Amino acid sequence: MDELADRFGPDLHSVFVYTREAHPGERHGHHETFEDKLASARLLIERFGVRRPVLVDDLAGSTHRAYGLLPNMTYVLRRGGRVHYRSSWTDTLTIEPAIAGLVAEARSREQGQVPLPYYIEWEPARARDRIAFMEGLRDGGGARAVEEYLAAAGKAYGRQYTAPLEAWWESQRPDPHEPAP
Repeated sequence: MDELADRFGPDLHSVFVYTREAHPGERHGHHETFEDKLASARLLIERFGVRRPVLVDDLAGSTHRAYGLLPNMTYVLRRGGRVHYRSSWTDTLTIEPAIAGLVAEARSREQGQVPLPYYIEWEPARARDRIAFMEGLRDGGGARAVEEYLAAAGKAYGRQYTAPLEAWWESQRPDPHEPAP
């Protein structure tokens, strides 16, 4: 998203709202205090080089609850707060045309035109290196984070999706009898 903010410059006002750890584990668990949550937000900024302003949701997750409870939700809002774009996953390939559309709409208004909004549904799919994602989850969150993700993904996507990930995890899972690092 920072790249999009750079590209669209003053036409885009972008913030990141840190709501919760998407997959809490032994390294980054559920937040017990607001100070824990602030520390996790700082780690996110450092780890991923986030350059946008980061707002931190309250400990009860009021913003997160108001906007759908999914871990990587992305919203593009029109002036006044009306939702222009909503996605259950942060994906710049779909966010970019949504922002470009808003910028074009603003320019047409400046020229005295009256743009007419319309509704669209689109279900794109993401291609990603799932094992690299799992390794990042293991290294960043720990074994509990991996296991929580596998359980959630199994419910959401089914065994067909999770079977290869579960096989990878069986080859990577730490021995439960060994002390944690």
